[in-house]
Amino acid sequence: MGGRRPLLYIVVIALLLAGNYLYDNFLPEVDEPSSELQDGGGMTVEQPVVFGEDVPAGMTFEQPTEFGATEGMTFEQPVEFGEQPVASKRNNVAAWPELPKMRQRDEEYVVSHTVGDGRRNYTVCYSSEHRAPLWVAAPVHRSYTGDVKRVDNYDFDPSLPVNIQPRLGRSYGDYTRGHLLGSAERTASREMNNQTFYVTNIAPQLRDGFNERGGAWNNLEAFVDRQICADTLYVVTGAIYDRFTDSDGTLIEPRTTINKNDGERVGVPTAYYKALLRTKSGRTGRAVGECRASELKCAAFIVGHRSASGRKPSAEDMISIKELERLTGVDFFAGVDAPEGTARAEDWGL
Repeated sequence: MGGRRPLLYIVVIALLLAGNYLYDNFLPEVDEPSSELQDGGGMTVEQPVVFGEDVPAGMTFEQPTEFGATEGMTFEQPVEFGEQPVASKRNNVAAWPELPKMRQRDEEYVVSHTVGDGRRNYTVCYSSEHRAPLWVAAPVHRSYTGDVKRVDNYDFDPSLPVNIQPRLGRSYGDYTRGHLLGSAERTASREMNNQTFYVTNIAPQLRDGFNERGGAWNNLEAFVDRQICADTLYVVTGAIYDRFTDSDGTLIEPRTTINKNDGERVGVPTAYYKALLRTKSGRTGRAVGECRASELKCAAFIVGHRSASGRKPSAEDMISIKELERLTGVDFFAGVDAPEGTARAEDWGL
């Protein structure tokens, strides 16, 4: 038996080598587990979408329209109260008439917020440099208002990193917490109103003579409310942080303030503006993209951020959208053929 052991070992080793050869060369390959969740292949991402981020290969985005439709679908009227979405070349996202053209800047974050029933609420361009918004774009229509009470729940925007946002449990200190999209414009649901209290929709504002009743900004907000019509009114509300000369020649220098909630510096706007777009008649029932430029009106109203109690919107505060674009570097209403080079006071009741 002792003499047979070496032969037995040789046979066993030969069988093992033969088995490995057959496994490596003749057995079918077994598919590896899908890496779909790692690389984004085939993944669908719903709102909010942060514009400007790198998009993984194969990832597609769906962005609900007013009634939940997405780009590439057949739209039946009414959509966004007569408005159809305009196709965007960026990230395959269905764009909306109020949206400015997106630009690539590291300190700017653009996020769209929708609510549970599929309706969009607003899109914000937030500046991590100023720790405050640059602009907020939103459709304005009576269907967005109801009987929901103001929630007063100032909170972080869940779409962005907390460390680039200000804490706003209380006011900034020297300035009040000013909404760009007003709480009163979103009272159709609690969720809709709550989103207006995200800190990305809030910027420092003077109370006396500006944000209070009868102040310059409060009066402009009331003026815009009077432009609401059966067709949708599109509004971009924005802040300017550079040196600004008001319509009466007053120069307002850039400044910052210490946010008493977290000790961080926050940019204080030198001016605020509202860019407006709607049909002239206000009751066409058609998408602005289906209207001729002669059927539309657009203009911007801008006021210096200073105490000016009793100041009301006037032709002196009105500029064309093209002028606002030169002032801010933002391309407004990018998907609409609107008369951006003209601003007629009589079109707006001035």
